[in-house]
Amino acid sequence: MKNATAQQRFRYWFDNLMSRGTKSLLLVLGVITAVVVIIGGLISVALGGPDGSGESSVGGSIWFTLMHAINTGVLAKEEGTVVYLFVMTIVTLVGIFITSFLIGTISNGIKDKVADLQRGHSPVIEKDHMVIIGFDENATSILEELILANANQKDAVVVVMADKEKTAMEHIIRDRIEDVGNTRIICRSGKPDSVSDLKVCSLDTCKSIIVNLPDDFMTVKTILACESLLDELGNKDAYITAVIRDREVLGPAKIAGGDRVEILNFQKTIGRLMVQASRHPGMSSILSELLSFKGNEIYVEDIPAAVGKNIREINLSLPTSTAIGIVHNGQNILNPPTDQTVQAGDQLILLAHDDDATRMQEPAVPETSAYQLEPNVSEAPHTMLVLGYSDMLKQILLEEDAHSAPGSRAIVAAEPGKIDTDMMPNPDELTNITLDMRECKIYSRKVLERLVAEGPSCILLMSDPELDGEEADARTIMLQLQLTDIGEDIGADIPLTIEMNSTRNQRLSQMMRYRLRRQ
Repeated sequence: MKNATAQQRFRYWFDNLMSRGTKSLLLVLGVITAVVVIIGGLISVALGGPDGSGESSVGGSIWFTLMHAINTGVLAKEEGTVVYLFVMTIVTLVGIFITSFLIGTISNGIKDKVADLQRGHSPVIEKDHMVIIGFDENATSILEELILANANQKDAVVVVMADKEKTAMEHIIRDRIEDVGNTRIICRSGKPDSVSDLKVCSLDTCKSIIVNLPDDFMTVKTILACESLLDELGNKDAYITAVIRDREVLGPAKIAGGDRVEILNFQKTIGRLMVQASRHPGMSSILSELLSFKGNEIYVEDIPAAVGKNIREINLSLPTSTAIGIVHNGQNILNPPTDQTVQAGDQLILLAHDDDATRMQEPAVPETSAYQLEPNVSEAPHTMLVLGYSDMLKQILLEEDAHSAPGSRAIVAAEPGKIDTDMMPNPDELTNITLDMRECKIYSRKVLERLVAEGPSCILLMSDPELDGEEADARTIMLQLQLTDIGEDIGADIPLTIEMNSTRNQRLSQMMRYRLRRQ
Protein backbone atom coordinates (compact mmCIF):
# COMPACT_ATOMS: atom_id res chain seq x y z
CA MET A 1 0.00 0.00 0.00
CA LYS A 2 1.66 3.21 -1.19
CA ASN A 3 -0.43 5.90 0.51
CA ALA A 4 -1.16 4.35 3.89
CA THR A 5 -2.49 6.71 6.53
CA ALA A 6 -0.92 7.10 9.95
CA GLN A 7 -3.86 5.22 11.48
CA GLN A 8 -3.39 2.33 9.06
CA ARG A 9 0.32 2.18 9.77
CA PHE A 10 -0.34 2.19 13.53
CA ARG A 11 -2.90 -0.60 13.20
CA TYR A 12 -0.48 -2.61 11.06
CA TRP A 13 2.28 -2.16 13.65
CA PHE A 14 -0.10 -3.01 16.48
CA ASP A 15 -1.39 -6.17 14.70
CA ASN A 16 2.15 -7.40 14.16
CA LEU A 17 2.97 -6.72 17.79
CA MET A 18 -0.12 -8.58 19.01
CA SER A 19 0.65 -11.57 16.79
CA ARG A 20 4.08 -12.10 18.39
CA GLY A 21 2.56 -13.81 21.40
CA THR A 22 2.29 -13.46 25.15
CA LYS A 23 5.77 -12.08 25.80
CA SER A 24 5.23 -9.12 23.43
CA LEU A 25 1.84 -8.36 24.98
CA LEU A 26 3.29 -8.40 28.49
CA LEU A 27 6.07 -6.07 27.36
CA VAL A 28 3.54 -3.60 25.88
CA LEU A 29 1.42 -3.68 29.05
CA GLY A 30 4.53 -3.07 31.14
CA VAL A 31 5.55 -0.08 29.02
CA ILE A 32 2.03 1.42 29.13
CA THR A 33 1.88 0.94 32.91
CA ALA A 34 5.28 2.59 33.39
CA VAL A 35 4.34 5.55 31.19
CA VAL A 36 0.99 6.09 32.95
CA VAL A 37 2.55 5.79 36.43
CA ILE A 38 5.44 8.15 35.64
CA ILE A 39 3.15 10.75 34.05
CA GLY A 40 0.67 10.46 36.94
CA GLY A 41 3.50 10.78 39.47
CA LEU A 42 4.95 13.87 37.74
CA ILE A 43 1.50 15.49 37.60
CA SER A 44 1.09 14.74 41.31
CA VAL A 45 4.39 16.48 42.04
CA ALA A 46 3.36 19.44 39.90
CA LEU A 47 0.12 19.74 41.87
CA GLY A 48 2.04 19.76 45.14
CA GLY A 49 0.86 16.33 46.31
CA PRO A 50 -2.56 15.36 47.61
CA ASP A 51 -3.01 18.48 49.75
CA GLY A 52 -1.12 20.89 47.48
CA SER A 53 1.56 21.56 50.10
CA GLY A 54 4.39 20.66 47.72
CA GLU A 55 6.03 18.28 50.19
CA SER A 56 5.78 15.14 47.94
CA SER A 57 8.97 13.81 46.34
CA VAL A 58 9.14 12.48 42.78
CA GLY A 59 9.89 8.91 43.90
CA GLY A 60 7.15 8.91 46.52
CA SER A 61 4.58 10.32 44.09
CA ILE A 62 5.42 7.71 41.46
CA TRP A 63 5.14 4.96 44.08
CA PHE A 64 1.70 6.14 45.29
CA THR A 65 0.56 6.48 41.66
CA LEU A 66 1.61 2.85 41.06
CA MET A 67 -0.45 1.79 44.09
CA HIS A 68 -3.47 3.54 42.56
CA ALA A 69 -2.91 1.71 39.28
CA ILE A 70 -2.70 -1.81 40.73
CA ASN A 71 -5.06 -1.45 43.72
CA THR A 72 -8.45 0.21 43.25
CA GLY A 73 -9.06 0.29 47.01
CA VAL A 74 -6.38 2.96 47.50
CA LEU A 75 -8.54 5.58 45.77
CA ALA A 76 -11.44 5.08 48.22
CA LYS A 77 -9.18 6.02 51.16
CA GLU A 78 -7.41 8.88 49.34
CA GLU A 79 -7.87 12.53 50.37
CA GLY A 80 -6.70 15.58 48.51
CA THR A 81 -7.61 18.33 46.11
CA VAL A 82 -10.22 17.84 43.41
CA VAL A 83 -7.64 17.99 40.62
CA TYR A 84 -5.39 15.49 42.38
CA LEU A 85 -8.28 13.06 42.96
CA PHE A 86 -9.32 13.43 39.31
CA VAL A 87 -5.81 12.52 38.13
CA MET A 88 -5.66 9.51 40.47
CA THR A 89 -9.11 8.41 39.24
CA ILE A 90 -7.82 8.42 35.67
CA VAL A 91 -4.75 6.44 36.79
CA THR A 92 -6.99 3.91 38.62
CA LEU A 93 -9.25 3.45 35.58
CA VAL A 94 -6.22 2.88 33.37
CA GLY A 95 -4.93 0.42 35.97
CA ILE A 96 -8.23 -1.50 35.92
CA PHE A 97 -8.00 -1.77 32.13
CA ILE A 98 -4.36 -2.87 32.21
CA THR A 99 -4.99 -5.40 35.01
CA SER A 100 -7.93 -6.92 33.14
CA PHE A 101 -5.91 -7.10 29.94
CA LEU A 102 -2.97 -8.58 31.87
CA ILE A 103 -5.11 -11.35 33.40
CA GLY A 104 -6.57 -12.17 29.98
CA THR A 105 -3.12 -12.19 28.38
CA ILE A 106 -1.65 -14.52 31.00
CA SER A 107 -4.71 -16.79 30.80
CA ASN A 108 -4.45 -16.99 27.01
CA GLY A 109 -0.72 -17.55 27.25
CA ILE A 110 -1.20 -20.51 29.60
CA LYS A 111 -3.97 -21.85 27.36
CA ASP A 112 -1.77 -21.55 24.25
CA LYS A 113 1.11 -23.26 26.06
CA VAL A 114 -1.11 -26.16 27.12
CA ALA A 115 -2.48 -26.42 23.57
CA ASP A 116 1.09 -26.42 22.21
CA LEU A 117 2.05 -29.22 24.59
CA GLN A 118 -1.03 -31.17 23.52
CA ARG A 119 0.00 -30.78 19.90
CA GLY A 120 3.15 -32.71 20.78
CA HIS A 121 5.86 -30.44 19.41
CA SER A 122 7.96 -30.05 22.56
CA PRO A 123 11.40 -31.74 22.45
CA VAL A 124 12.02 -35.05 24.20
CA ILE A 125 14.88 -35.21 26.70
CA GLU A 126 15.58 -38.92 27.18
CA LYS A 127 18.45 -41.36 26.77
CA ASP A 128 18.67 -44.92 25.41
CA HIS A 129 15.04 -44.81 24.32
CA MET A 130 13.33 -46.40 21.34
CA VAL A 131 11.55 -44.37 18.66
CA ILE A 132 8.56 -45.63 16.68
CA ILE A 133 7.78 -43.54 13.59
CA GLY A 134 4.21 -44.02 12.39
CA PHE A 135 1.06 -44.90 14.29
CA ASP A 136 -1.53 -47.41 13.11
CA GLU A 137 -3.02 -50.73 14.19
CA ASN A 138 0.45 -52.30 14.16
CA ALA A 139 1.85 -49.62 16.47
CA THR A 140 -0.12 -50.83 19.49
CA SER A 141 1.06 -54.40 18.83
CA ILE A 142 4.66 -53.19 18.67
CA LEU A 143 4.18 -51.29 21.92
CA GLU A 144 2.73 -54.36 23.65
CA GLU A 145 5.78 -56.40 22.65
CA LEU A 146 8.18 -53.69 23.80
CA ILE A 147 6.38 -53.48 27.14
CA LEU A 148 6.90 -57.22 27.62
CA ALA A 149 10.55 -56.92 26.54
CA ASN A 150 11.10 -54.12 29.07
CA ALA A 151 9.56 -56.05 31.97
CA ASN A 152 12.98 -56.50 33.60
CA GLN A 153 14.17 -52.98 32.73
CA LYS A 154 13.90 -49.88 34.90
CA ASP A 155 12.27 -46.77 33.45
CA ALA A 156 12.28 -47.86 29.80
CA VAL A 157 11.07 -45.18 27.38
CA VAL A 158 9.40 -45.49 23.97
CA VAL A 159 8.75 -42.37 21.89
CA VAL A 160 5.99 -42.56 19.26
CA MET A 161 5.94 -39.93 16.51
CA ALA A 162 3.34 -39.75 13.75
CA ASP A 163 1.45 -37.25 11.65
CA LYS A 164 -1.48 -37.47 14.04
CA GLU A 165 -2.71 -35.53 17.06
CA LYS A 166 -0.79 -36.34 20.22
CA THR A 167 -3.92 -36.61 22.38
CA ALA A 168 -5.60 -38.95 19.87
CA MET A 169 -2.62 -41.33 19.95
CA GLU A 170 -2.53 -41.25 23.75
CA HIS A 171 -6.25 -42.06 23.97
CA ILE A 172 -5.87 -45.05 21.62
CA ILE A 173 -2.90 -46.36 23.60
CA ARG A 174 -4.77 -46.02 26.90
CA ASP A 175 -7.82 -47.78 25.46
CA ARG A 176 -5.91 -50.73 23.97
CA ILE A 177 -3.06 -51.25 26.41
CA GLU A 178 -4.17 -51.77 29.99
CA ASP A 179 -0.79 -52.05 31.71
CA VAL A 180 2.40 -50.41 30.42
CA GLY A 181 4.53 -51.89 33.21
CA ASN A 182 7.94 -50.24 33.53
CA THR A 183 7.67 -48.55 30.14
CA ARG A 184 6.90 -44.86 29.68
CA ILE A 185 5.25 -44.06 26.33
CA ILE A 186 5.73 -40.51 25.02
CA CYS A 187 3.78 -39.32 21.97
CA ARG A 188 4.84 -36.54 19.62
CA SER A 189 3.26 -35.13 16.46
CA GLY A 190 5.22 -34.47 13.29
CA LYS A 191 5.88 -35.49 9.72
CA PRO A 192 7.94 -38.71 9.51
CA ASP A 193 10.23 -37.41 6.76
CA SER A 194 10.82 -33.98 8.31
CA VAL A 195 14.29 -33.59 9.85
CA SER A 196 13.12 -30.75 12.11
CA ASP A 197 10.24 -32.88 13.44
CA LEU A 198 12.49 -35.90 13.94
CA LYS A 199 14.84 -33.81 16.08
CA VAL A 200 12.02 -33.49 18.61
CA CYS A 201 12.38 -37.25 19.31
CA SER A 202 16.00 -36.82 20.51
CA LEU A 203 17.53 -39.15 17.93
CA ASP A 204 21.00 -38.18 19.13
CA THR A 205 20.48 -40.25 22.31
CA CYS A 206 18.12 -43.00 21.11
CA LYS A 207 19.23 -46.64 20.77
CA SER A 208 16.95 -47.75 17.94
CA ILE A 209 14.30 -46.55 15.48
CA ILE A 210 11.33 -48.52 14.13
CA VAL A 211 9.81 -47.12 10.93
CA ASN A 212 6.18 -48.27 10.86
CA LEU A 213 4.59 -46.60 7.82
CA PRO A 214 2.06 -48.08 5.36
CA ASP A 215 3.61 -46.47 2.27
CA ASP A 216 6.92 -47.87 1.00
CA PHE A 217 8.04 -44.63 -0.66
CA MET A 218 7.43 -42.63 2.51
CA THR A 219 9.31 -45.34 4.42
CA VAL A 220 12.36 -44.84 2.18
CA LYS A 221 12.22 -41.05 2.68
CA THR A 222 11.93 -41.50 6.45
CA ILE A 223 14.88 -43.94 6.53
CA LEU A 224 16.97 -41.42 4.59
CA ALA A 225 15.97 -38.59 6.95
CA CYS A 226 16.77 -40.69 10.04
CA GLU A 227 20.11 -41.84 8.64
CA SER A 228 21.13 -38.28 7.76
CA LEU A 229 20.07 -36.96 11.16
CA LEU A 230 21.83 -39.74 13.08
CA ASP A 231 25.06 -38.99 11.20
CA GLU A 232 24.66 -35.25 11.78
CA LEU A 233 24.06 -35.74 15.51
CA GLY A 234 26.91 -38.23 15.87
CA ASN A 235 24.83 -41.19 17.04
CA LYS A 236 26.76 -44.15 15.62
CA ASP A 237 25.18 -46.88 17.77
CA ALA A 238 21.50 -46.45 16.86
CA TYR A 239 20.04 -48.74 14.22
CA ILE A 240 16.90 -48.55 12.09
CA THR A 241 14.32 -51.28 11.50
CA ALA A 242 11.72 -50.86 8.75
CA VAL A 243 9.12 -52.89 6.86
CA ILE A 244 8.93 -52.82 3.05
CA ARG A 245 5.99 -54.42 1.27
CA ASP A 246 7.13 -54.19 -2.35
CA ARG A 247 10.30 -56.11 -3.20
CA GLU A 248 11.16 -53.50 -5.84
CA VAL A 249 11.66 -50.92 -3.08
CA LEU A 250 14.07 -53.08 -1.05
CA GLY A 251 17.13 -51.82 -2.94
CA PRO A 252 16.46 -48.07 -2.48
CA ALA A 253 15.57 -48.66 1.19
CA LYS A 254 18.90 -50.40 1.87
CA ILE A 255 20.79 -47.66 0.01
CA ALA A 256 19.01 -44.99 2.07
CA GLY A 257 19.78 -46.63 5.41
CA GLY A 258 23.26 -47.96 4.71
CA ASP A 259 24.77 -50.38 7.21
CA ARG A 260 22.60 -49.31 10.14
CA VAL A 261 19.21 -50.32 8.63
CA GLU A 262 17.51 -53.73 8.85
CA ILE A 263 14.80 -54.14 6.20
CA LEU A 264 11.98 -56.68 6.59
CA ASN A 265 10.24 -57.70 3.36
CA PHE A 266 6.61 -57.89 4.46
CA GLN A 267 5.26 -60.02 1.61
CA LYS A 268 8.17 -62.48 1.60
CA THR A 269 8.25 -62.89 5.36
CA ILE A 270 4.48 -63.20 5.86
CA GLY A 271 4.22 -65.48 2.84
CA ARG A 272 6.77 -67.88 4.27
CA LEU A 273 5.13 -67.85 7.70
CA MET A 274 1.67 -68.51 6.28
CA VAL A 275 2.88 -71.42 4.15
CA GLN A 276 4.74 -73.03 7.07
CA ALA A 277 1.75 -72.50 9.38
CA SER A 278 -0.63 -74.07 6.86
CA ARG A 279 1.59 -77.09 6.25
CA HIS A 280 2.30 -77.79 9.93
CA PRO A 281 -0.75 -77.41 12.24
CA GLY A 282 0.28 -75.73 15.47
CA MET A 283 3.26 -74.01 13.87
CA SER A 284 1.52 -70.64 14.13
CA SER A 285 1.43 -70.91 17.93
CA ILE A 286 5.15 -71.73 18.01
CA LEU A 287 5.99 -68.85 15.68
CA SER A 288 3.80 -66.47 17.70
CA GLU A 289 5.70 -67.34 20.87
CA LEU A 290 9.11 -67.09 19.24
CA LEU A 291 8.36 -63.76 17.57
CA SER A 292 6.78 -62.21 20.67
CA PHE A 293 8.15 -61.52 24.13
CA LYS A 294 5.62 -63.79 25.81
CA GLY A 295 7.15 -67.04 26.98
CA ASN A 296 10.41 -67.89 25.21
CA GLU A 297 12.03 -65.62 22.68
CA ILE A 298 15.25 -65.25 20.71
CA TYR A 299 18.22 -63.31 22.11
CA VAL A 300 21.70 -62.57 20.81
CA GLU A 301 24.16 -62.60 23.71
CA ASP A 302 27.89 -62.34 24.39
CA ILE A 303 28.83 -65.24 26.70
CA PRO A 304 32.61 -65.33 27.38
CA ALA A 305 32.29 -68.74 29.07
CA ALA A 306 31.17 -70.25 25.75
CA VAL A 307 34.41 -69.42 23.91
CA GLY A 308 36.31 -72.60 23.01
CA LYS A 309 33.30 -74.89 23.48
CA ASN A 310 31.16 -76.48 20.79
CA ILE A 311 27.40 -76.14 20.43
CA ARG A 312 26.71 -79.51 22.06
CA GLU A 313 28.74 -78.62 25.16
CA ILE A 314 27.15 -75.19 25.35
CA ASN A 315 23.60 -76.54 25.24
CA LEU A 316 24.40 -79.05 27.97
CA SER A 317 25.65 -76.12 30.09
CA LEU A 318 22.57 -73.94 29.59
CA PRO A 319 19.82 -75.16 31.94
CA THR A 320 17.14 -72.64 30.97
CA SER A 321 18.02 -71.74 27.37
CA THR A 322 19.11 -73.29 24.09
CA ALA A 323 21.72 -72.15 21.58
CA ILE A 324 20.20 -72.23 18.10
CA GLY A 325 22.87 -70.31 16.20
CA ILE A 326 26.04 -68.23 16.15
CA VAL A 327 26.84 -64.72 14.94
CA HIS A 328 30.31 -65.07 13.39
CA ASN A 329 31.97 -62.07 11.69
CA GLY A 330 28.60 -60.37 11.38
CA GLN A 331 26.96 -63.41 9.73
CA ASN A 332 24.07 -65.30 11.32
CA ILE A 333 24.60 -69.08 11.30
CA LEU A 334 21.40 -70.84 12.35
CA ASN A 335 21.30 -74.52 13.34
CA PRO A 336 25.08 -74.96 13.16
CA PRO A 337 26.69 -78.41 13.48
CA THR A 338 26.89 -79.56 17.09
CA ASP A 339 30.68 -79.82 16.85
CA GLN A 340 31.14 -76.20 15.71
CA THR A 341 33.30 -74.29 18.20
CA VAL A 342 32.51 -70.77 19.39
CA GLN A 343 35.42 -68.42 18.79
CA ALA A 344 36.38 -65.18 20.51
CA GLY A 345 34.15 -62.34 19.29
CA ASP A 346 31.29 -64.70 18.38
CA GLN A 347 27.79 -64.19 19.78
CA LEU A 348 25.28 -66.89 20.60
CA ILE A 349 21.73 -66.87 19.25
CA LEU A 350 19.70 -68.23 22.13
CA LEU A 351 16.15 -69.36 22.73
CA ALA A 352 15.40 -68.32 26.31
CA HIS A 353 12.63 -67.14 28.59
CA ASP A 354 14.43 -63.89 29.33
CA ASP A 355 17.73 -62.19 28.54
CA ASP A 356 19.01 -62.79 32.06
CA ALA A 357 18.43 -66.58 31.82
CA THR A 358 21.53 -67.30 29.75
CA ARG A 359 24.10 -68.16 32.43
CA MET A 360 26.18 -71.26 31.84
CA GLN A 361 26.62 -73.96 34.50
CA GLU A 362 28.36 -77.30 34.73
CA PRO A 363 27.36 -79.45 31.72
CA ALA A 364 24.56 -81.92 32.34
CA VAL A 365 24.66 -85.61 31.42
CA PRO A 366 22.36 -86.24 28.42
CA GLU A 367 19.79 -89.05 28.53
CA THR A 368 20.12 -90.50 25.05
CA SER A 369 17.25 -92.90 25.60
CA ALA A 370 14.79 -90.03 25.97
CA TYR A 371 14.82 -89.14 22.30
CA GLN A 372 15.23 -90.71 18.89
CA LEU A 373 15.37 -89.49 15.31
CA GLU A 374 12.31 -90.02 13.14
CA PRO A 375 12.90 -91.48 9.66
CA ASN A 376 12.39 -89.20 6.70
CA VAL A 377 8.98 -89.55 5.09
CA SER A 378 8.45 -88.54 1.47
CA GLU A 379 5.62 -86.05 1.05
CA ALA A 380 2.62 -86.94 -1.08
CA PRO A 381 0.83 -84.52 -3.44
CA HIS A 382 -1.78 -82.42 -1.67
CA THR A 383 -4.36 -79.70 -2.35
CA MET A 384 -4.27 -76.24 -0.80
CA LEU A 385 -7.40 -74.05 -0.85
CA VAL A 386 -6.99 -70.27 -0.74
CA LEU A 387 -10.12 -68.17 -0.10
CA GLY A 388 -9.77 -64.51 -1.05
CA TYR A 389 -7.14 -62.51 -2.89
CA SER A 390 -4.20 -60.50 -1.57
CA ASP A 391 -1.21 -58.76 -3.11
CA MET A 392 1.14 -61.20 -1.38
CA LEU A 393 -0.66 -64.25 -2.79
CA LYS A 394 1.98 -64.66 -5.51
CA GLN A 395 4.73 -64.94 -2.90
CA ILE A 396 2.66 -67.46 -0.94
CA LEU A 397 2.09 -69.63 -4.01
CA LEU A 398 5.78 -69.53 -4.98
CA GLU A 399 6.72 -70.52 -1.44
CA GLU A 400 4.16 -73.32 -1.45
CA ASP A 401 5.47 -74.58 -4.79
CA ALA A 402 9.01 -74.77 -3.40
CA HIS A 403 7.89 -77.06 -0.53
CA SER A 404 5.25 -79.19 -2.27
CA ALA A 405 5.53 -82.60 -3.90
CA PRO A 406 5.04 -82.81 -7.66
CA GLY A 407 1.40 -83.18 -8.63
CA SER A 408 0.09 -80.89 -5.88
CA ARG A 409 -2.68 -78.39 -6.54
CA ALA A 410 -3.57 -74.89 -5.33
CA ILE A 411 -7.17 -73.68 -5.66
CA VAL A 412 -7.57 -69.89 -5.41
CA ALA A 413 -11.23 -68.89 -5.00
CA ALA A 414 -12.29 -65.26 -4.67
CA GLU A 415 -15.24 -62.99 -5.30
CA PRO A 416 -15.83 -62.04 -8.96
CA GLY A 417 -13.43 -59.34 -10.15
CA LYS A 418 -11.11 -59.66 -7.16
CA ILE A 419 -8.30 -61.77 -8.67
CA ASP A 420 -5.62 -59.79 -10.49
CA THR A 421 -4.26 -62.39 -12.92
CA ASP A 422 -1.30 -60.15 -13.79
CA MET A 423 -0.08 -60.42 -10.20
CA MET A 424 -0.37 -64.21 -10.06
CA PRO A 425 2.48 -66.63 -10.88
CA ASN A 426 2.93 -67.70 -14.48
CA PRO A 427 2.63 -71.43 -15.21
CA ASP A 428 6.35 -71.62 -15.97
CA GLU A 429 7.13 -70.24 -12.49
CA LEU A 430 5.44 -73.22 -10.82
CA THR A 431 7.07 -76.65 -11.01
CA ASN A 432 5.28 -78.73 -8.37
CA ILE A 433 1.75 -77.31 -8.09
CA THR A 434 -1.02 -76.68 -10.58
CA LEU A 435 -2.83 -73.37 -10.11
CA ASP A 436 -6.64 -73.39 -10.34
CA MET A 437 -8.18 -69.90 -10.12
CA ARG A 438 -11.94 -69.56 -9.63
CA GLU A 439 -14.27 -66.59 -9.28
CA CYS A 440 -17.24 -67.47 -7.09
CA LYS A 441 -19.32 -66.33 -4.12
CA ILE A 442 -16.97 -67.52 -1.39
CA TYR A 443 -19.24 -66.29 1.41
CA SER A 444 -21.99 -68.67 0.26
CA ARG A 445 -22.18 -71.85 2.33
CA LYS A 446 -23.05 -73.96 -0.71
CA VAL A 447 -19.97 -72.71 -2.54
CA LEU A 448 -17.80 -73.41 0.50
CA GLU A 449 -19.22 -76.92 0.82
CA ARG A 450 -18.34 -77.66 -2.83
CA LEU A 451 -14.81 -76.35 -2.35
CA VAL A 452 -14.25 -78.32 0.86
CA ALA A 453 -15.59 -81.45 -0.86
CA GLU A 454 -12.53 -81.39 -3.15
CA GLY A 455 -10.46 -82.52 -0.17
CA PRO A 456 -8.00 -79.71 0.61
CA SER A 457 -5.34 -80.60 3.16
CA CYS A 458 -5.14 -76.97 4.34
CA ILE A 459 -7.11 -73.75 3.86
CA LEU A 460 -5.76 -70.19 3.78
CA LEU A 461 -8.13 -67.28 4.48
CA MET A 462 -6.81 -64.05 2.97
CA SER A 463 -7.88 -60.58 4.11
CA ASP A 464 -9.47 -58.38 1.43
CA PRO A 465 -7.04 -55.44 0.90
CA GLU A 466 -9.76 -53.29 -0.69
CA LEU A 467 -11.83 -53.20 2.50
CA ASP A 468 -11.31 -51.42 5.79
CA GLY A 469 -9.31 -53.54 8.24
CA GLU A 470 -12.23 -54.10 10.61
CA GLU A 471 -14.67 -55.01 7.83
CA ALA A 472 -12.13 -57.33 6.19
CA ASP A 473 -11.53 -59.09 9.53
CA ALA A 474 -15.28 -59.43 10.10
CA ARG A 475 -15.68 -61.21 6.75
CA THR A 476 -12.70 -63.44 7.50
CA ILE A 477 -14.20 -64.44 10.85
CA MET A 478 -17.48 -65.26 9.11
CA LEU A 479 -15.61 -67.58 6.74
CA GLN A 480 -13.89 -69.18 9.70
CA LEU A 481 -17.22 -69.87 11.40
CA GLN A 482 -18.71 -71.45 8.29
CA LEU A 483 -15.67 -73.56 7.48
CA THR A 484 -15.43 -74.82 11.07
CA ASP A 485 -19.10 -75.80 11.01
CA ILE A 486 -18.72 -77.50 7.60
CA GLY A 487 -15.72 -79.45 8.90
CA GLU A 488 -17.74 -80.67 11.88
CA ASP A 489 -20.60 -81.75 9.61
CA ILE A 490 -18.34 -83.91 7.44
CA GLY A 491 -16.13 -85.04 10.30
CA ALA A 492 -12.98 -83.39 8.97
CA ASP A 493 -10.52 -81.26 10.91
CA ILE A 494 -8.98 -79.12 8.16
CA PRO A 495 -6.20 -76.75 9.34
CA LEU A 496 -7.11 -73.10 8.85
CA THR A 497 -4.47 -70.39 8.45
CA ILE A 498 -6.04 -66.95 8.79
CA GLU A 499 -4.73 -63.50 7.89
CA MET A 500 -5.96 -60.81 10.30
CA ASN A 501 -5.36 -57.06 10.24
CA SER A 502 -6.05 -56.40 13.91
CA THR A 503 -4.39 -58.06 16.89
CA ARG A 504 -7.66 -57.66 18.76
CA ASN A 505 -9.53 -59.59 16.05
CA GLN A 506 -6.78 -62.19 16.02
CA ARG A 507 -7.40 -62.85 19.72
CA LEU A 508 -11.14 -63.04 19.02
CA SER A 509 -10.51 -65.61 16.29
CA GLN A 510 -8.36 -67.72 18.60
CA MET A 511 -10.95 -67.56 21.39
CA MET A 512 -13.68 -68.55 18.97
CA ARG A 513 -11.65 -71.52 17.70
CA TYR A 514 -11.09 -72.68 21.29
CA ARG A 515 -14.80 -72.32 22.14
CA LEU A 516 -15.89 -74.28 19.05
CA ARG A 517 -13.49 -77.09 19.92
CA ARG A 518 -14.94 -77.33 23.45
CA GLN A 519 -18.47 -77.55 22.05
